[in-house]
Amino acid sequence: MWSVRMRASKEEKGKEKHVSGAEGIYDYSKIGQVLKVFLKRAFEHSKGRPDKIVFTVEEIKDRIHTISALPVNTILCNSPEEAFIVIKEKLNSIGISDKALISAYDVIKNLPMRGATLIDSMTGERLEKDKTRGVRVSRIHMENDKRVKLLKQIKRLSTQPQRVIEAITVASKVASCSEIIAELCISDNPDYTTGYIASRNFGYLRITNIKNQGEDFGGRAFFIKTPCNLETLINYLERKPVLVV
Repeated sequence: MWSVRMRASKEEKGKEKHVSGAEGIYDYSKIGQVLKVFLKRAFEHSKGRPDKIVFTVEEIKDRIHTISALPVNTILCNSPEEAFIVIKEKLNSIGISDKALISAYDVIKNLPMRGATLIDSMTGERLEKDKTRGVRVSRIHMENDKRVKLLKQIKRLSTQPQRVIEAITVASKVASCSEIIAELCISDNPDYTTGYIASRNFGYLRITNIKNQGEDFGGRAFFIKTPCNLETLINYLERKPVLVV
């Protein structure tokens, strides 16, 4: 099996800005077809045409770990303010402090990163060493039968079900880490205003109107239970191949 990854970006005001990304785990015979699909996705993204597209095709030599997909539910909110109240209530209930939540929002809104920030669930301290790159969840794929079942469910909830599938895949791997209590994600696409929080405790909760239409900030925050071995945690998130079923 092979890990196939794509990252598209463009230069704006002297800085590289993320446009699009995609990845999965595939049999060798599917690599050519997948690359074409990923290339089309990069060029047709709503954030505009990239000026740089990087593909990584890597043979997987480790055993692929199998995990369960998080259950999916939706909470309807009318505004970002209402969404914040819901998120605060849910995260407080599983031991995440207000200080940690505010810290996560501050990073997501003001410090765009390619990966996720790691937030101490009590103190709100940022734990990742590379504050520009963050931590990238990689080498993931959802099993086809599970993907088909979820698509049938999600098509009733979202106009962009494939986006939700990919987010559930990421969130399921993140939630499988005992050191991570929960995740908060806001899309950086200006036209996509549904975010999510995810945890082993309550599954994958889609939160509508988590930001206003047209706002282009976004990112991920993982709330960490400390003390923990950060090197082992990051290695699992970035390197361990995982199939979500």
